Amino acid sequence: MDMTEISDEIPGEVAEVQEEERWKIFFDGSSYGSYGGAGIVFETPKKELLSFAFKLDFECSNNVAEYESLILGLRMAEELNLGAIDVKGDSKLVTNQISGDFQVKEAHFAPYRAEAQELIARRGSTIIEHTGRSTNKHADALDTLASKLQLNEADEGTRVVKIRALPSTWKEDASFELKDDWRTTYVEDLTREAEDQLLPVKVLKQFVVIRGELYFRTSGGALSRCVGKPEAQEILNRVHEESCGQTGGILLYRRLQRMGVYWPNMAVQAAVVQDKCDDCQAPP
Repeated sequence: MDMTEISDEIPGEVAEVQEEERWKIFFDGSSYGSYGGAGIVFETPKKELLSFAFKLDFECSNNVAEYESLILGLRMAEELNLGAIDVKGDSKLVTNQISGDFQVKEAHFAPYRAEAQELIARRGSTIIEHTGRSTNKHADALDTLASKLQLNEADEGTRVVKIRALPSTWKEDASFELKDDWRTTYVEDLTREAEDQLLPVKVLKQFVVIRGELYFRTSGGALSRCVGKPEAQEILNRVHEESCGQTGGILLYRRLQRMGVYWPNMAVQAAVVQDKCDDCQAPP
């Protein structure tokens, strides 16, 4: 199958695509032995196909490979400054975790969902949905090729599949821009010996550091990414704007929980926003 790398030579009109002329991204990933492959296919508004494949040169499961392909596709869309996009994948677990319909309880999935959600929120005009494998054949063929490709140094100059040596969510350590970030105390305590910890053990048990990010574990075992004040305010405003006036009866706080984010007083802040909003208080 002929595969074409996406390059900066895509016409400049890409950024000026009208809202109704949406791009489509098909993603698929799979593991093969200890490694994996990721396939991404871009479909332009004119139905032209642009294909890309990655060899994941690190241990990963099928679901991790699916997340990798989604994140790589979103990053390329951001770099190319594409307009509105519809993202389609055949992994129900990934698409439902992103939408908040499925909780994330496995530690290795938490950073992937957080990264994908951040990319989607940063872009805007992005819709992600599940699609059957029969309509995702092109991406499926790409990830199969990528995962089965034998690594050979002699072929470096002719290889059409890019190689990823580290996961997309890799971070060296936790770092926060603000000195008074509430997460700092928790991260520092979690790295101390038990006798040197300042916070009660009962409180610390609710938190865990995964690849440099602090997460809060709910009573049901779901993992939520901890966010600082600036990001918390941005997320609160965005989710409220998206859901304001809807008659589904779902509290703003519950919507934030479904997104998999957490910060202190999140429930109180969400309630205040809804109480002060005339549209939220209006009867159905």
